[in-house]
Amino acid sequence: MTDLERAPDAWTTIRVRMSPSPDQPAPSQAEALETLEGLAALLAERDDVGGVECRDPDAIAEGPDFEAPEVPELVVYTTPVNHEAVLSAIAALATTLGARTSTALEHHAGDDWRDVWKRHYRSLRFRSDTAALMIRPSWIPREDGDPELEVIIDPGRAFGTGLHESTRLCLQLLVDLGGFVDQAPARLADLGCGSGILSLAALRLFPGLASVVLVDLDPEAVETSAENLTMNGFALGEPESGPRITAVAMDLLATGAFPGAPVDLLLANIRPSVLGPAAPTLIAGLAPGGTLVLSGILDEEVDALLPAYAGAVEELARRSEGGWTALALRRAGDP
Repeated sequence: MTDLERAPDAWTTIRVRMSPSPDQPAPSQAEALETLEGLAALLAERDDVGGVECRDPDAIAEGPDFEAPEVPELVVYTTPVNHEAVLSAIAALATTLGARTSTALEHHAGDDWRDVWKRHYRSLRFRSDTAALMIRPSWIPREDGDPELEVIIDPGRAFGTGLHESTRLCLQLLVDLGGFVDQAPARLADLGCGSGILSLAALRLFPGLASVVLVDLDPEAVETSAENLTMNGFALGEPESGPRITAVAMDLLATGAFPGAPVDLLLANIRPSVLGPAAPTLIAGLAPGGTLVLSGILDEEVDALLPAYAGAVEELARRSEGGWTALALRRAGDP
């Protein structure tokens, strides 16, 4: 082990990229990001992984320090003593996912890993005719003209810092919502809550919310959501004033229901492999006249997914970006 690796403040990054297969066409950027995000979610569960970060070359950044990768990549943060085990895990998990990957290892010393992350994040601003919202990391200050409503959220293990297209599309639809609903929602459920970013956005945009339920299969995502709620001035439980907020780890497909149903606004930024089978649960959990926002859907997957919701909902809006689509749907009936 080198002196650098022996340093008490040593840390290691492993950069993971997709490798072309000699007998298959190269994956599209959207397909590569999807695979790397799946790999990231599995790696984040390991105790020897300190953090995971997917980097999108199409992300629009602000500031001279931003460094966009040439192709989609996953950065895994670990320590020198654990890097061989993590490399083995990457190889095994990639094989399980049917992916060919390449890795590049680099050892570092000091606490500048925090600044490395910061170069790849920025403030995001969403506007419509009726509302405006900003998402910003805690280290980026507000600027003149920024939206009054904001969510402060820092990168971590849980998916959903706002940089991925599926998250951005959901956020824009939430900001658009005032333009195509007659009344603000009172009850919200966020399925596949990740970092809690969508619930936080809704709490800012709809201050009259009485109840909010956050659900994720991953208990760590639920814990991260709770931390981000606290950072933004909200708390779980039964406060004397403000919304009642609940966060729970559960398998939506196994249970066939979620707490708090029926709700007026249902958010589900999940892949179609769940959105399809879970359609009866989502429809049943949505109040008549309620709004359902679906995301995590590749453009080419929309037509195959919509029949699962046919007859129960009508399409209000559709947004697409970078090969991904999000839908706003309304359940039939009067609220």
